[in-house]
Amino acid sequence: MKFRMEWLLCLGLFCAGAVWSKMITPSDFWKVNNVHDLFEIFGALATSGAVVIALMTMNSWKRQAKAEADHELARRVVIILRKYRDELVHTWSYAESSVAQIRGSTWIGDGGNESPLVGIYQRRLDQMEEVRAQLSPIEVECAEIWGGIFKTKFDELYSYDDGFRSFIETYLRLLIRGTFDDRSEMEADNALERWALLDGWKLGDRASAESTIDALIEPLKFKARSRLIGFGE
Repeated sequence: MKFRMEWLLCLGLFCAGAVWSKMITPSDFWKVNNVHDLFEIFGALATSGAVVIALMTMNSWKRQAKAEADHELARRVVIILRKYRDELVHTWSYAESSVAQIRGSTWIGDGGNESPLVGIYQRRLDQMEEVRAQLSPIEVECAEIWGGIFKTKFDELYSYDDGFRSFIETYLRLLIRGTFDDRSEMEADNALERWALLDGWKLGDRASAESTIDALIEPLKFKARSRLIGFGE
């Protein structure tokens, strides 16, 4: 639309110039007296043509450069979203396992960081944090360049991420503390109550969780894929 308006403006100026030239120039203005004048006219026309071609080429180059930049960003988005999706599903599985451990009170014991389970569940949190750190700058770039759902959908996605991790974090705190007291009982009960709510959000079992996560991520992937060069061909 921007380029169309520019061309319409140029055409309008040309037409206006043609009209004014009829009004203010003598009738013999365009008569060529000698070959030298003719060559000057040809040179002026050639220069004007070169300018027009240069403008057209520049506009085409700008569009091509933008398409290539969009393609590269879209490629990165699609790849990182696939990775993030898989890690988020794994984190849900660890959250479910954490709740099972909390429900079974297996965390009551000696406490401390020496338990192998502490390392296992902490690694899951670290891996989730790592892939989110990879996604974060790409998210900002998409929001600033493309806008739309890229400004809002990631926050919704992160809320699920934070929610799943909160169950793992609760289990780790209980496991490291190891003692059953009022504080631990309150944390355990709170985790179990929150997990019970996930059934209503279609997150109570793995199949439902995967389906819900895919439904969150797919609109972002679709919007990104639509900016890939050759998409839909």
